[in-house]
Amino acid sequence: MVTTKTGKRGASRVAVGAVVIVAVAIAAFGVLYLNGSGSSTCTSATSFGGPVAPQAIRISEYSGSSNSANPPGYKPDEVTVVIGVNNSVTWTNDDSAAHTATSTSAPAGSCFDSGNMGSGASYTYTFTVPGTYKYDCRYHSWMTGTIVVKAS
Repeated sequence: MVTTKTGKRGASRVAVGAVVIVAVAIAAFGVLYLNGSGSSTCTSATSFGGPVAPQAIRISEYSGSSNSANPPGYKPDEVTVVIGVNNSVTWTNDDSAAHTATSTSAPAGSCFDSGNMGSGASYTYTFTVPGTYKYDCRYHSWMTGTIVVKAS
């Protein structure tokens, strides 16, 4: 507290500024974490929740994957799919923590981002462009995976 010339006590401008900065940072983190709306610019067709396509390859964000002592975080963490045969992949969050499946490296115009996936949620992406896709969880950096897509 700072005492002014009039003898009244007031909060320091530095303290008020620090409180405002912390509040903005917490709000920004909350929006990112709860809405899953990071800086991704993915516009590819995706689906969230609902029934899993019968030919989809299933990847589990397994129980305990949010613990850095349990890498890689996805089972299986390396998958090969063939366009027109088994080109859909469904990630299911079998952990108690929230996760994402977000591409970090992909062929041009074919990125994917599940957004925030709470416990029990699933996300399906259908691959239509051959190439190697690397992905991770935005919340847990040790959770990484690779999908190789081959032409039919």
